[in-house]
Amino acid sequence: MREGPITSTLMRLTLPVIATNFISTTYGLVDMFWIGKLGSNPVAAIGTAIFFVNLAIALFTMVSIGTGIKVAHSIGAKKEGQARVYTQNGILMSLVMGTLFIIIILATHQYLINFFELGSIEIEQMASRYLIISIIGTFFSLLNSLFSIVLTSMGNSRKPFQVQTVGFLVNLFLDPLFIFGVGHFNGFGVSGAALASLIANVIVTCLFLVNTRNSPLYSKPFTFKYENMKEVLRMGIPITIQRVSFTVISIIIAKILVQWGPSAIAVQRVGIQIESISYMTIGGLQGAVAAFIGQNFGAHNQDRIKKGYMKGLFITSIFGMLVTILFMLFPRPIFALFLADEESLNLGVDYLRIIGASQLFMCVELMTVGAFNGIGKTYIPPIFSIILTTLRIPMAIVLSNYYGLNGVWISTALSSVLKGVILVIWFIRTLDKMNQRKAGT
Repeated sequence: MREGPITSTLMRLTLPVIATNFISTTYGLVDMFWIGKLGSNPVAAIGTAIFFVNLAIALFTMVSIGTGIKVAHSIGAKKEGQARVYTQNGILMSLVMGTLFIIIILATHQYLINFFELGSIEIEQMASRYLIISIIGTFFSLLNSLFSIVLTSMGNSRKPFQVQTVGFLVNLFLDPLFIFGVGHFNGFGVSGAALASLIANVIVTCLFLVNTRNSPLYSKPFTFKYENMKEVLRMGIPITIQRVSFTVISIIIAKILVQWGPSAIAVQRVGIQIESISYMTIGGLQGAVAAFIGQNFGAHNQDRIKKGYMKGLFITSIFGMLVTILFMLFPRPIFALFLADEESLNLGVDYLRIIGASQLFMCVELMTVGAFNGIGKTYIPPIFSIILTTLRIPMAIVLSNYYGLNGVWISTALSSVLKGVILVIWFIRTLDKMNQRKAGT
């Protein structure tokens, strides 16, 4: 990554990461595809519970992102021993945080679900059961995320793809079996979807452990370094604050949506899953750009950093425009894959058309976040993201008075446009300042 053609290097690193992220995303898509057959209420139950799973994943970002950045910097500076220490400490922090998440959710799950005041005991019970099983699966999902990020930071993005593919196939097979059952086995409904994902994540974790058992990164003796942990957390905390804020704001938006009934919540959840194809794909490029820029930052290759970013921006823009066209021209057939009732389908068509207009900007925002992570300035994107994402709440309240439910979707699209424009301008400005300092020395 530190020499040779940039575009081909980025694509070789990116494509497996994109494929890996796509596979991770399809867990939720497959769940939503089958649960949608049960109706809007089960979808609303998952949509309610999943916010708290996402909150746990957002909190974990302080470990995964920080570890990935420091590993990339260490590899770029040819300090493999230091990379090993960062990885080992990241695994330890993952185990501790995952255990805490499970304990907290088990103790508070009923209160969390009741917060939404869904007005249906049936939906609340489904959501509660789904949340309990999902948070256990999240423990293993966090470890899988760390393994994937560390391997990608080392330049090996193929192994996560291969391992995650196995998990996807297991989930694909178990989902309809556990949700609907077969023969005399009746299935578990919504809980079956969570159980299928749990088993798939456990298998993926086992495969990562088996495939990396001889890696020097995990070799004994285990090295615990408090200073290294602080560096990882310092890198990761700004992004964690951003993602936690985003999740909390999403919970508040969902609370606003309740006034339009379970169908609105179901549409939001399905819409987010469809949109995840876009942001998880660019999330793959984000990870590749972070690793590419991180290693070149460690090696002090300033010119290569800017060239890599501009090529990444070009690739991202093409993809974002294609997604925009897809969402705006074919919203009904896309949404019909998940929800069949006419009310939800009509709401979903409006959602995809409005959100589709912001896809290009959302994609360049995500890729630029990876670029900022690569140079270690993880605190810059959260500043803009938190401010502009928070604006969704007052905008949703005001715009919904004029445009009804569509006003909520418009508020989301507008904030994505603003974040994309501002972050790109700020990163290019940051690169120019870095080059000026280099020229001055």
